[in-house]
Amino acid sequence: AFAIVGTASRGALVKAISARAAEMGLAAFSGEQRHQLHHFFLGVELELRQPAELLTPIGLRDACKQTMADELTVSSKLHLEVSAELVRMGIAHKNEMCLPKLGY
Repeated sequence: AFAIVGTASRGALVKAISARAAEMGLAAFSGEQRHQLHHFFLGVELELRQPAELLTPIGLRDACKQTMADELTVSSKLHLEVSAELVRMGIAHKNEMCLPKLGY
């Protein structure tokens, strides 16, 4: 839905989704769902080019970010394939590095 909504309406859509998620409360979401909400909040910042705190409840956003930071991340099949190819090519890299500022 986010991709088909005009730019002017995106802020309203984000506020509506965020308000509903906050209304439901953090306990209503599993760890995986919190990860998805965190990705959503990051996407809001990048797509709308404004801080997510202007559009999303800070407590909810921070709790979802903390869930990402606290839980052990399981690498996707694609990630493992890319990592293996980088190793094969002799390119040094770090797996699953978390950027504290983003919580990702």
